[in-house]
Amino acid sequence: MDHQVKLGETRAGNARKPRRKIVDWISEPSTVVLTPFQQFTLDVDWGKSPLGPMSGWSGQLRSMVLLCFADPKPAVVMWGDYNAIVYNEPYSHIIGYKHPALQGQDRSVAFSEIWDSLDPLIEGIKETGQGFIQQDALFFLDRRGFEEETYFTYTCLPVVCDEGYVIAIHATVDETTRQVLADRRMTIIRALGERLSNAKTIGDLWDHLIQGIELAEKDAPFCFLYSVSESSEASNILPSTVPSPSMHCVLEGSVGIPEGHPITPSSFDAAYDQNCLTKPFNQARNEMATILVPVDSEIKQKFSGIKFRGFGESTHIVVCPIMDSEKQSVLAFLVIALNPRAPYDKDYQEWIQMLSQQVTTPQVSAIILRQEVERRLALAKQEALDRAILSQQLTESETNFARFATRTPVGLAILTVDGIALTANDLWKSQTKLEIGSSQVNWEEVLMPGEYERVKKAWSQVVQEKKPSTFQTRIDKPWKAPELNVDGEEQWSETHLMLAWFPDLDDEGNVSTIMSCITEISELKWTENQLRARMEQALEMKKQQERFIDMTSHEMRNPLSALIGCADEILSSLHEYKNSMKNFTRAGRIRELLSTELPAYLVDDAIEATDTIIYCAMHQKRIIDDILTLSRLDSNLLVVSPEASQPVHIIRSALKMFESELKQADTKLNFIQDDSIQDLKVHWTLLDPSRVLQVLLNLMTNAIKFTRTEKVRQITVTMAASLEKPSSQKSIVEYVPKRRESSDQTVKGEWGNGEILYISITVTDSGRGLSEKEKANLFHLFMQASPKTHVQYGGSGLGLFISRQLTEMQGGEIGVHSERGKGSTFQFYVKTRRTPPPLDLKATEDGIKKDLQMALREDALREACGFEISGLSHDNLMHDHSGGATVEKNDVGIPMRPLPVKKTSFGLSSPGLKNGMEKGGSESAGRGERGQEEESQLQVLVVEDNLLNQKVLVKSLRKEGFGVSVANHGGEALEFLKKTRFWVGDGDSREISKQQLNLILMDLEMPIMDGITCVKQIRAWERRGTIRGHVPIIAVTANARKGA
Repeated sequence: MDHQVKLGETRAGNARKPRRKIVDWISEPSTVVLTPFQQFTLDVDWGKSPLGPMSGWSGQLRSMVLLCFADPKPAVVMWGDYNAIVYNEPYSHIIGYKHPALQGQDRSVAFSEIWDSLDPLIEGIKETGQGFIQQDALFFLDRRGFEEETYFTYTCLPVVCDEGYVIAIHATVDETTRQVLADRRMTIIRALGERLSNAKTIGDLWDHLIQGIELAEKDAPFCFLYSVSESSEASNILPSTVPSPSMHCVLEGSVGIPEGHPITPSSFDAAYDQNCLTKPFNQARNEMATILVPVDSEIKQKFSGIKFRGFGESTHIVVCPIMDSEKQSVLAFLVIALNPRAPYDKDYQEWIQMLSQQVTTPQVSAIILRQEVERRLALAKQEALDRAILSQQLTESETNFARFATRTPVGLAILTVDGIALTANDLWKSQTKLEIGSSQVNWEEVLMPGEYERVKKAWSQVVQEKKPSTFQTRIDKPWKAPELNVDGEEQWSETHLMLAWFPDLDDEGNVSTIMSCITEISELKWTENQLRARMEQALEMKKQQERFIDMTSHEMRNPLSALIGCADEILSSLHEYKNSMKNFTRAGRIRELLSTELPAYLVDDAIEATDTIIYCAMHQKRIIDDILTLSRLDSNLLVVSPEASQPVHIIRSALKMFESELKQADTKLNFIQDDSIQDLKVHWTLLDPSRVLQVLLNLMTNAIKFTRTEKVRQITVTMAASLEKPSSQKSIVEYVPKRRESSDQTVKGEWGNGEILYISITVTDSGRGLSEKEKANLFHLFMQASPKTHVQYGGSGLGLFISRQLTEMQGGEIGVHSERGKGSTFQFYVKTRRTPPPLDLKATEDGIKKDLQMALREDALREACGFEISGLSHDNLMHDHSGGATVEKNDVGIPMRPLPVKKTSFGLSSPGLKNGMEKGGSESAGRGERGQEEESQLQVLVVEDNLLNQKVLVKSLRKEGFGVSVANHGGEALEFLKKTRFWVGDGDSREISKQQLNLILMDLEMPIMDGITCVKQIRAWERRGTIRGHVPIIAVTANARKGA
């Protein structure tokens, strides 16, 4: 019964309980009023999710999802091995654009950027079954299109299934990004405020501001500060209420930017200069607000070399104008690079604004106000003194002029009579080095030495005479020419200016201001100098060509008289022989003709004259060959032909061919083979023997010429080899730089690919040496060491120039080392290649012999040695005193025909003299027979340095019955004149030893003393009475030019 009572009570209690409301919107969505987020979740295609369709979810999964959605805080469930994520509506607000695609997906894929840090934590919960809480954890979460710096506090709890393992993770998340960043930024604001409180001056203010921002490593990857001032001219004369036409910015400090980086110039004018800061600075000043500047490609290029602090390269920068307390003017611009991992939201903007506002606190404003008061007091004093002048100067025309002055390519300025610049454009400041904040130019430092006094004098004339002045001057500033010189180097010169001063007069007629115009004319002056130099070069080339024509014509015409004389002599001998044969024309006298000995002198004279003609022709041919070689070089027709050769054998053979000539010239020749020849095993190489020998012969003939008049006559030829190109640094010889137009022909295929060897040949002589000026003239076209070189040593001035070109064509160089009085050393090298011996050695040797014969011209060598043909010397021109007949002997000892004594209207021929001196006999001998002969003959003195012409002329005159004496140059002629009857001297009237002289035949171009100098001295003696009467002189010259 009791049981029945209890049962009845229970049923009655159940009947009294209300019916429970269904809230499982997953299983019974129709019974629940769904929120939009719940409806979104139901609409997700769970079939594509690792969780599968909702109809197949377990009760525990459904319960955890319902728990997550019921949580008012951001919550998430990560279910199963794939950590499939289901999150509630508050959670969707913190994941940004990842919603809605994230719902139901694998968390490791959806949060790939942070999963590496989360995965160990999740796996730890599954292993231990213990939850954990994390405070302000940093994640770089990609939820706005970039990896954002975010901070979260989250709690993770394990969800254990019926089997006892962790099946899921339930996490509640609270984003603390805003609070963390705010705390960090406020810390910097407080530290900055403490630093700024210690500032005493504006400079301290800027320094402390930069140092404070340096603490913001993450929120300011770099920053820099520019102070702003009005232009130096306007700030000194204009009230602060008048806007300045310029905005001069000076860098006060930076953080995170290397010193001298191009993004932070030390100073610039934001009103006129163009850089990446100009536009945002002007915009910030105009709007008096912070400007956000995206980093475009131009600015990004400027970032090169900057190591960003914090989280890497910034994508935006801000320009903050720091204004005074009244917000009327900009004191500075603060440029800050923004955190690339944080959005530039309201919090970030407020922090930037708080940074700039720190400078406008009352304490800081007091500093600015104090300096502003001092500045305005100074301006007030200045304004009181200059107000009358300023009222006239500040006109609309000056404003227009300022605009014009900034654009014109001419430096313009308005100056006072004391030279103070009232206004000037940037170009004028640049040319005069007018410093910022200064109005007075230091002309002594600007101008080149020696220019200041001239400029000062011109300025005084403008002020005193009140007339414009224009003149040219130079300033101490290098100017680079637009073209390179012939060696490919830059050309620098002084900067040339055209100064023009125009005085402006006031109502009383006094100079009030002076307009200064500066025009740079450096390029014009450079062009003038270039034209002048080229004109002088052309004139010099013309002179050189004329000098070359003089020398060439002299050398070509000089042998003509000998040719004509020898031809006359041969013709005379043939006529004499023909006349002698007329007596033997009858048949009966043929036997007598055969038995009669013909005069030997006829044959000897003909042979000697023929030898002279051949020599003269070869001399002329050599000059023509040099001219033709030069022509082929100019036309690029001269080629270098490589042949398999033995360099040492070629040089030895060449030197051996003229040993006899050097021996007759009493010149010692030494040949030195350097050890490098043996060390490098130089045997067969490819080179052009004829071209190498052509250069060697030229150097050898020059060495012989310049040593033949020295006491010590010695020539040393050294031959060496190297694998490296010789250079002036390793040798005493200074090589002549290669011409830009020179071409190395050894690079052609015909030279093969053997190992490269450099063969160098050095010719050292004991001659007189060369001065520095003479060395500078060598190796140039038509140039000799000096104008006297041709007169004393002969030559056309082509040899060394041709040698230089031939050497450069063979991949080499040529140079010289010489000191006056210490001899000369000429050296050249050519590039060769190793090659095996040729198959036909005999043909190769024959070719080399032919090259030697072609290169070593006997006439050039013999002329260099000082003797032209066999038997031609002063000894052979000596005369006997046996009564007028002179006997000469040739090399083979055949007696030559005595010269006939030919009767003339002047008398008989007389014995000759050697160089004006008698052979044998003393000067004190009585006049006797000699005096009678001299009085009956016309006595001629031949002054000629060329032995060949001297010999031919002497023989011709003697044949005509003249008495002949010879002198080799003007000095000997003067000495001979002192021994003639013309000489009075110190008044000695004794004439017993005086010789007779009726005429002088004088050559013009001679060594030691030329003919013109000699004639001038003779005429001077005539005027002073040192000689009596007038000495007849006839010029004899091969110079064909007018006036010669």
